Amino acid sequence: MQRCRLIEARKKWKWTQAKVAKKLNITVSFYGMIEQGSRNPRLPLAFELERLYRIPLAELFSDLFYVQKTNNALGYDEQTTMPDVVNQ
Repeated sequence: MQRCRLIEARKKWKWTQAKVAKKLNITVSFYGMIEQGSRNPRLPLAFELERLYRIPLAELFSDLFYVQKTNNALGYDEQTTMPDVVNQ
């Protein structure tokens, strides 16, 4: 599954995958795999992407984050949670 928000963010800045990869000190192919959703970044790299694009991780990697609905009748709100796969 393509990470459309990540691709849109890169194109908004008019950067190539090669330019972003160089900024992050990773290979172009690895960055391409992150955009395509076939690889997940470790948290330090994900945080670098968040800082680089100035977009929250949950938006850049919506496939890795999900909103867990809680029982509003008891006064709990929605919570953003992160599955364990992000840091593997």
